[in-house]
Amino acid sequence: MSNNNKNVGEIIGTAVVSYIVTNIDDLVILMNFFTEATISSSSLKVHHIFIGQYVGFSILLGVSLIGFGVSYALPVKMLGFLGFLPIILGIKGIIEIIIEEYKKSTININDIIPNDNISTIELETIRYRNDINEQIISEFTIQQQEITNSINSSRTLKFKEKLLKCLSHCFNLQALKVTSITLANGSDNIAIYTSLFAQATKWQIGVYIAIFLIMVLIWLLFCYFFINFRLILSFAQKYAHYIVPLAFIGIGIYIVIESDCFPWLVQAIKTKNFTNG
Repeated sequence: MSNNNKNVGEIIGTAVVSYIVTNIDDLVILMNFFTEATISSSSLKVHHIFIGQYVGFSILLGVSLIGFGVSYALPVKMLGFLGFLPIILGIKGIIEIIIEEYKKSTININDIIPNDNISTIELETIRYRNDINEQIISEFTIQQQEITNSINSSRTLKFKEKLLKCLSHCFNLQALKVTSITLANGSDNIAIYTSLFAQATKWQIGVYIAIFLIMVLIWLLFCYFFINFRLILSFAQKYAHYIVPLAFIGIGIYIVIESDCFPWLVQAIKTKNFTNG
């Protein structure tokens, strides 16, 4: 049966199977991200993962559409070199853990326990000064809030402030990190989706894209709720700080090996052809 004669059910089935096959390894990556997000000191938040994953996957879809349109002008195996990004992040995380553990081991107990030689009068004097300082800070804060409220009376300014706050809240380095790793692990997505799109009509491509985007949400929700089970969450909060860097290094090595980016580079250098891949 020709692809043009496929009904919607067959297209949906093909899209679901294609997504599962090309993104089964993403489950581990997403769980690792959600595990990192459970760490209280982590700057990575859940919404960063959702945004980064959708942005990265949308780019993969765009490259897939362009790919079959320009006869694979972009070498998809080149994306495998982005696997070094999670490796670098993992090494950075291990270094931070070593530094943190070293600082903990060298804390001076005298920095924590007050000196016994401090008299009661001195303590009362310190408390009095702290009270005065708190009062001054409180008055300054009130004045600052009044000035801010008067400046922000304009509706245009308020709208711009809210917009900038929303953009900075959603799109930052953490979301970019998720996007980059999604792209680094996306060479197989591009290879499969390009061949699907090349044999499909316009409406079939639309169905493929719609199903893929729905599957992204299903993948994200599955990983989020799985990692947030009470037992799994408590384990993650206790050990994630140590597991996440190692997991990032493992993910990076996997991406580099599976993408065959180095064999492609060697062949490209030999043939002086960097457009195929």
